[in-house]
Amino acid sequence: MRALKLFAAIATAAVMAGCASAKAAAPAASAPSSAAPSSAAPGSSAPSSSAPSSSAAGPSVSALMVCGTEIAGDVNTILAASPAPTKTSTWSDHLYTCTYHLASGTLVLSVKESPDAASANTYLAALQHQLGSTTALTGSQGLGFPGFQNAAGNVVILKDDKTLHVDATGLSAASGPSKLSRADVAYEIATDILGCWTGK
Repeated sequence: MRALKLFAAIATAAVMAGCASAKAAAPAASAPSSAAPSSAAPGSSAPSSSAPSSSAAGPSVSALMVCGTEIAGDVNTILAASPAPTKTSTWSDHLYTCTYHLASGTLVLSVKESPDAASANTYLAALQHQLGSTTALTGSQGLGFPGFQNAAGNVVILKDDKTLHVDATGLSAASGPSKLSRADVAYEIATDILGCWTGK
């Protein structure tokens, strides 16, 4: 896929940027609704998990970042979105979901916060099974973390106890000025997030 070939340049740029505004951006994320169901890929439901129900504390700083100012700016830059997308978010069963509503469709970013590494790996495996045919992200492709992607436009990467899922299946087949495929959009957004993620 095109995005994998461009990985080194994209990841290096994200890391060099330092993402200094990540923590400041998180509070700017839209307030999640604890009652609304989480978004999932069309025709599928979120995999079950043994994690307890959502805590009153809410999502972590890292999870909130997917709906924050910095990542919203990346979405606008990559997709040249006009008008700027609106965002909605949910927090349910320790799954924070941010949906970007664009003229070209929807982009769904979600972070599952598991209680421990074993639960996180179980969730990752369940999600991979749910999404069907996937290709593993190896070595530098996932910034050193386990993950996978598929041609439909899903990228999933596990870092510590957090599972990042970028779902671009709701976008047009060719998006942005570079006419990126759904898979390329998902990969570029995922690497931008991981390049900045504190993991806390």
